[in-house]
Amino acid sequence: MNKRKFIAILSVVIAGLLWAEERPVISLVSKKGNVAGWNASDRRWEEIAAKSQLAVGSYLKTGKESEAVISFGKKAVVTLGSETLIKIRLVLFEQENLKHLQLESRRGRIWSAVEKLPTPEGKFEIETPNAVAGVRGTVFLVSYTPEEQASKISVISGEVGVSSRLVEGYVILKENMSTVVVANKPPISPQVLEEKERLEWEMWKQRIPFSEIGLVGAIAEINILQTEEAARKIREMAIATKGSAKVMRDFENIESAILLYYADTKNVPRRLRDLMENPGVSGWKGPYLGAGTNFMDPYGRPYQYKIMKTPKGKEYLELSTFGLIGAAGETRGEEKKIIFVDSLREKLEEKLTGARQP
Repeated sequence: MNKRKFIAILSVVIAGLLWAEERPVISLVSKKGNVAGWNASDRRWEEIAAKSQLAVGSYLKTGKESEAVISFGKKAVVTLGSETLIKIRLVLFEQENLKHLQLESRRGRIWSAVEKLPTPEGKFEIETPNAVAGVRGTVFLVSYTPEEQASKISVISGEVGVSSRLVEGYVILKENMSTVVVANKPPISPQVLEEKERLEWEMWKQRIPFSEIGLVGAIAEINILQTEEAARKIREMAIATKGSAKVMRDFENIESAILLYYADTKNVPRRLRDLMENPGVSGWKGPYLGAGTNFMDPYGRPYQYKIMKTPKGKEYLELSTFGLIGAAGETRGEEKKIIFVDSLREKLEEKLTGARQP
């Protein structure tokens, strides 16, 4: 063999080796506790070592208090939680890009971070016995509880379409939203993501070896600011929800006090403090609310009180709160209650009529 021919063959071999090394692979990047794969030949579960390559068609399961991190060509990564069972049904790459991936989840929790798929035809799908979650680039959770036949899909960032496998029904989840599919029912309307799930992702994210996964690391870290912003919004929404419930209770109590004030004085208070301190009007028998009432909303600002008239001259009272002013300046939990003065007269007459009846 001459020298030129030998060099040509060697070049082909080296190129082949380099191509083989660069070819996308499915890998068990890291593990904690017991992670096993199904050996179809021997029909038994066998422990899988970290750094092992996995094949399409593989079944994997994690034991109690165990986890597994799986990379798909460094374009997607899934983290299996404790006592999770999956099947890798389909993985297709187009050159180095992920084209189509299908996972089947029989039980447990799967966190996924997916790089944006390069073409509209690209698919990343996780199926449970009763739901399908399909994405194009996002961070999300799919969990399935066999005992309850319940699938839950929660989105940290990006967008996920969720459908039922058994009946018609489809919802689109955007960031910080979730849905549930129970038995053979369609997905429920999107709900606000629970704070505990956002925190769970934050904890899991710390245990993923992004340095070994490559570009997917950017997916999980994308928007660290966006994630913090989302967390802030969730916290503010939770505060506003609780605050709104208290506000409405306060409004009911204030309305009852106004009715008593009106019954004694035949007038409405000019300001809320008149319910606690005699403004010098005839017939006042207050205070009409408990000691310590300060007319402050749950967010530390005074309730607003106005005496107003409709365009046709009908007098009404307006109680309101500005709600929670968030860190970014937006408001949440604004509430308002309208009390027509005529309604006070009607309620008072009803009480007086009831008192006169034998």
